[in-house]
Amino acid sequence: MKCAFTGGGTLGHVIPALAVWDELRKDAVEGFYIGSKKEEERALVEASGLVFHPISTGKLRRHFSLKNLTDVFRVIGGIFSSYSILRRERPDVLFSKGGYVSVPPVIAASRLHIPVVIHESDLTMGLANRISSRYAARICHGFDTGPWADGRHVWTGSPVRREILEAADDESLTEERDLVLVLGGSQGSDEVNQLVWSSLDQLLPRFHIIHQTGAKAHVDVEREGYEAYPFIDAATLGGLMKRARVVVSRAGANSLSELCLLGKAMVLVPLRSATRGDQVENAAWLKERGAALVLEEGGSLVDLVTSVLCDDLIHDRLCLASASLGRRDGAQAVAGQIKGCVNV
Repeated sequence: MKCAFTGGGTLGHVIPALAVWDELRKDAVEGFYIGSKKEEERALVEASGLVFHPISTGKLRRHFSLKNLTDVFRVIGGIFSSYSILRRERPDVLFSKGGYVSVPPVIAASRLHIPVVIHESDLTMGLANRISSRYAARICHGFDTGPWADGRHVWTGSPVRREILEAADDESLTEERDLVLVLGGSQGSDEVNQLVWSSLDQLLPRFHIIHQTGAKAHVDVEREGYEAYPFIDAATLGGLMKRARVVVSRAGANSLSELCLLGKAMVLVPLRSATRGDQVENAAWLKERGAALVLEEGGSLVDLVTSVLCDDLIHDRLCLASASLGRRDGAQAVAGQIKGCVNV
């Protein structure tokens, strides 16, 4: 069996796709990746052992922009490039993790009668996946929001990185009562960073804070009990997640699936300026199920973090609820759907 992978625009699309690749190659599946021309995507994919084929891409915008005109031609170019790659490589199936990069390969695959499996991590489907869903044999969901009328839809959970699974199983890693882990997403977050920096006087030295700032937003701040890093590798991050008593995070679907798997208490700061409000929806869904506290506009980060750190009842309730939503076999479940489409 040979599987083509696609998805990108941000590493948040690539990383889960590679978790699925880790599962498929256990069965001697061959694979290759069709992605954007971003070097960080190529480096990550090639490090996983997949051959990387870059294509021209155009971003799908919901608002008027002159770039929409030029990007139409980039998308068309991407479709032709994808068609050529797929026709040459002759995969049995295409797996798409979404993002604007994925639309041209999905369309090309449909023209070549290659079955398509897509995965949506967020609570509601993004524009790229809404387009791709027209061509998909299976539509996998990270959130259990069924039942669905369309038999193509299935809840698989989200693919989780191997390093997070290893941390979950590492009994030497135990929770530290004073540890706060702050994550601003794969690219960092000025909003989260400023919230944390402005709260240090109230949180230190009572609590220990480890903060992933993002490379572009990183500022050296030297305070006792505070550690800041531009980037934390996956193996280290898994251990820190498990050790933390509370995790302050954006509400990206990949991070949420990992934190639920680990049964962590979360204080979420969703990105509200996102074009479709996916992080706001993700955060609200977890809050409704008692799995997270959400920082509302004008709210106090210090109050929310302190309440979780100092009140065992709040902390334990959040952990129990988040753990009930976690699923560790997401990558296996998606891999099963991919193999099922080939065997039909």
